[in-house]
This record gives sequence, C-alpha cells and structure tokens, in this order.
Amino acid sequence: MRLKTKPQKRTFENTIPLINIVFLMLIFFLFAGSVGRDDAKNVSPAETQEQSNRELVAGALIIAPDGTMTQNEQSVIVEELIPLEGSKDPLMIVADKALSGQLLAQTLAALTKQGFSNITLITIRAAQ
Repeated sequence: MRLKTKPQKRTFENTIPLINIVFLMLIFFLFAGSVGRDDAKNVSPAETQEQSNRELVAGALIIAPDGTMTQNEQSVIVEELIPLEGSKDPLMIVADKALSGQLLAQTLAALTKQGFSNITLITIRAAQ
C-alpha cells in the first residue's frame, strides 16, 4: 500500500547575516587600508624648483663622467675653488649620469673640506 507523503518544505536560508559580515569586512579593510604608519611625520620633504635648464646651470660646476670638472667652460680642480665669504648662494653642481657614485661622493667630500657648506646637486626630472 502506498502512502502519500507530504512534500518537504524547503527551509528559507537567511542571507542577512552573511551580508552583514561582508559589509563589516568591507568597512574593516577600508579603515585598515587608510590608516597606516607615517614614519616621516616629523620630516619636511625636499622641495623642487621649476627653472629653465639654461638659467639653472649657468655658472655651475660641471663634472664629466671621468671626473674632470669645468666651470664657465674652463677646466678647474677642487683646490682652485674658493668659497665666497658671506655668500648665501649654493655651489651648483651638474654631474653626468654616467659619473660613478663613489667619484661623486669623493668630489663632494673634497668640496666640503675646501669650505663649501651649501652645495646643490642639479638633476632633471625623468619623463613619466
């Protein structure tokens, strides 16, 4: 004998708690991503100045890749350079990008030893 069975009702799955968890995770990750350590909060970053290249390098000390230096189209050595007394203008230096870092550091150390305390290394902004 066959008995008629009642069809089982499907229980409704409540998705509200899942949605709540997803939104809580979204808020957490938005907050965690926006709050970060700022190790440089007490440091003022360097500022760049926009000037024409010709104006910037006029009278600058030019250092070639082999370490030879020229200023105003004349060959110079570190010992010949004398800082001007009371001058607030920095010594402008344009170093070739092929110049080794070690040679540049030695030149900067020799200039500091010679009495130059305000030295500016001129660079150009790379194309982005």
